[in-house]
Amino acid sequence: MRRLLRLPASPIEHSVQARGAVFAAFATSVLAVAAYGQDYVAPAIGVAVAAAGHVVSYRERNQKRGFWRQVFLAALVFGALFYVIADSALALFGGVLPQANFAILLVAITSFDLKTRRNCYSSLWISLAILYLGAVYAWDYGFGLLAAMWMVWLAMFWLASHLRRINAPFGGPARPFAVMLVAPLLLGVLLFVALPQPSGVPVSPLVVSLPNFTSFKGDIASPALPLVQLAGDATGATGSIDLHFRGRLGDSPVMLVRTGAPAYWRGLVFDTYDDGAWTASIGGYREMQPYVPPRLLPPAPNDNLGTFVQTFRVLRPMPGVINAAYPIESLYAPVAALREDAYGTFHTPEQLRPGQTYSVVSYLPNLTPDVLRQDASMDRLPDHLGRYLTLGPLSSRARDLADEAARSATTYYDKVMAVTTYLQRSYRYSLDLPPVPAGRDPVDWFLFDVKTGYCEQFATAEVLMLRSLGIPARLATGYATGDYDPVLNQAVVREHDAHAWVEAWFPHHGWVPVDPTPGASPLAATRFPSHWAGGGIARLIPHLTVGAPIAALGSLGFLGVVPMGVAIALVFVALYAWLRRRRWSLRRHAQPGELELLRLYERLQRRLGRRRAPPETPLEYQQSPFVGRWRKAPEGLLEEVTHAVNEGAYAGRWPEPSKVRRLAERIS
Repeated sequence: MRRLLRLPASPIEHSVQARGAVFAAFATSVLAVAAYGQDYVAPAIGVAVAAAGHVVSYRERNQKRGFWRQVFLAALVFGALFYVIADSALALFGGVLPQANFAILLVAITSFDLKTRRNCYSSLWISLAILYLGAVYAWDYGFGLLAAMWMVWLAMFWLASHLRRINAPFGGPARPFAVMLVAPLLLGVLLFVALPQPSGVPVSPLVVSLPNFTSFKGDIASPALPLVQLAGDATGATGSIDLHFRGRLGDSPVMLVRTGAPAYWRGLVFDTYDDGAWTASIGGYREMQPYVPPRLLPPAPNDNLGTFVQTFRVLRPMPGVINAAYPIESLYAPVAALREDAYGTFHTPEQLRPGQTYSVVSYLPNLTPDVLRQDASMDRLPDHLGRYLTLGPLSSRARDLADEAARSATTYYDKVMAVTTYLQRSYRYSLDLPPVPAGRDPVDWFLFDVKTGYCEQFATAEVLMLRSLGIPARLATGYATGDYDPVLNQAVVREHDAHAWVEAWFPHHGWVPVDPTPGASPLAATRFPSHWAGGGIARLIPHLTVGAPIAALGSLGFLGVVPMGVAIALVFVALYAWLRRRRWSLRRHAQPGELELLRLYERLQRRLGRRRAPPETPLEYQQSPFVGRWRKAPEGLLEEVTHAVNEGAYAGRWPEPSKVRRLAERIS
């Protein structure tokens, strides 16, 4: 049993170039973590220590491993493990990228013991894991260059190691190597552009950040959103949104969202409006674990189209609220526990810190105009919806305005859309507003005086107008989609994306998001974008200032893929023509029997189980002691083929094709 479980011995790695490729691959991965994770101390220390470790392990590669050195290195590994636990749980070292820093330290420590080829491969695979962690935080196209560099280092290690094994000098023909590197890259780009990018069905949220162990203290306090200027405690906790004031929002990124579908990232929900302020009237909650499985959440909505994953990376301190696309199927957050309030929003024990990453799987309800028009109103609404019909201080003039806007609507859905589109068309969006006059209700002042407002005023006006029509509605707050990139499937959410919108109740579909803010889609339902990468690149072209004609191409939707397909077809036709011409040129310059004999020689080498090394002559290959260890060719065949190759190569006397065919028949 011990013999079966024991790994075969791995040879000492003597190639300096191979070891340099291992270190370069590690440095490339660390560069990705430092550039995108914005953490520099551990990466810098790791690279410096690994460089020294590679020098030491190369100089002592032929020496036997010392017992106390192994003990010391094992102690350092356990120290690195203590670091990752302490930093992820207690943030003793800043809490930034603890798992990536642990992998970096692990490679740096083990670099002092890289003796065999297997050790070098292990270091490469750990550096690949570091590169993966860098990919979690990478949000632009530059990461592709780092990934390509890592692949080049892997290829160089493999090449240098094998050349050293056969005592061949490191090097090779430049042109074939260039083709080998460039051709797969170009082919990959063409396939990425041409082929659709399918959206897989997720099994569970992605676990990226490790959990901390801070627990809840007391009841939930609704954190303040950056939508309004409100006084609160040291953590920014508040229980209301006041429409009398409006905060200033900048362009700084708040979070990054990797998702297959752009959506409204909903946070807090409010149901009671009074004296110009929104509050949440239900204060209950239930305690949840960091991973919330589907069985603990409501079932999939009617006509559900599937699910999609969102991975959120926090860029600045944020309130302890899980912003996500709703309805949620499952989620994971790196905290000790979660609390779900009565409106379905999840809260964390403390603020979310920069660098933390949480993941959510959401449903994709089938919310289209045709489907919602068939969702008729109920004769009697459930009792729990009564609070969503309270009008508060809505004036009679505002009620009459709602009746006028929905006068021609015939269905439940048409009434909702009538009020939404009326507000979008009749009022102007602006953040430059004077304070609401004393004694005036912000909704009346918005509807009948300034007729200009920001998203909270538009959303509040619609909620109350829908309630006056007998349609339950509430105010939802969070963030708009942000700057979404359909090729990279990610969004950059900034301060000014903080948003408020309306959730209207539909009897058979639940809470449906609608947005009365001018410029937004009235039905704010989540949709998968076009996953044809060619269409996505075309939509990016206007932002790259290439030109309006190609930008118009992206607006054609599926038709925009046709020119791209034609271009790809032309490239393949040109490549095929070049290959045919190249092959014909070789045949034209080759003597009769030359190509046939060389193909036979290659085939014979494959049968023998070992290719001829670049520095070996055919005669040296024939006399090599290694050949005898493999399956033998038919008696005398290798000698005859070797003699024919030598005569052709050195004397120019290539055999007739008929003779080559007779030799080929002897290979069973």
